[in-house]
Amino acid sequence: MVVVNHEFVHRHLQDGEPLGKHIRLDVIGATPEWSEIVGVVNNVKSYSEDTRDDPEVYEPFLQRPVSSVSLMVRASSDPNSLASALRDAVAQVDSELPLASVMSMPAMIERQKGGDPFFVNVLGSFALLALILAAIGVYGLIAYSVGQRTHEIGIRMALGARSSDVLLIVLREGMKMTGIGAAIGLALALPLPKVFDAMFYGLHLREPRLYFIVPAAIFMMAILATYIPARRATRVDPIVALHQE
Repeated sequence: MVVVNHEFVHRHLQDGEPLGKHIRLDVIGATPEWSEIVGVVNNVKSYSEDTRDDPEVYEPFLQRPVSSVSLMVRASSDPNSLASALRDAVAQVDSELPLASVMSMPAMIERQKGGDPFFVNVLGSFALLALILAAIGVYGLIAYSVGQRTHEIGIRMALGARSSDVLLIVLREGMKMTGIGAAIGLALALPLPKVFDAMFYGLHLREPRLYFIVPAAIFMMAILATYIPARRATRVDPIVALHQE
């Protein structure tokens, strides 16, 4: 026998009468079997950040025991002070039964808001790698451009251009390329929240701050990557540069 939630009835039974119906549960590591629906309960979100309800099926623990369970305790006092008492109560039942994690419901919700740590670390690693590759690309382009324009820079300096003028010219070129790339990337990123919502359920990327923080980080990286070849351009000897063709 099983108990289902309203979303299960709505999605799989088309809001029909669920009591007495039989469903087959395919559970990993167990033989598929038919169970009778004996009750319907309200929808409960498994994760606080979920935006929609999932179909849920509940079974008695003795009907299908599992290796680990989550136990929720209602407290009339500060729940953070009950950890030791809970461990003692569990030890009295079974001294070899471990408590993997004891936390209050607000702490659990805050933890869920942080997302899946592994997924966040993977995305962060890829983002950092992309930023490093972008810096290398900007540096390579500007360094190549400076090398190609050595003769031009020499002429400018021979005609009275100061080192600060040359520095600004090279930095302006780097910022121009970065701005074009950032604009294209931003335009391509606008539909990404819907794509990620479709691919990864419960992943929320609708943060307006991201569209300001990410371009700002890219421009800071571009300034640093451009500054090195720009400083090298200011050290060009006009006499040597004019003899290059």
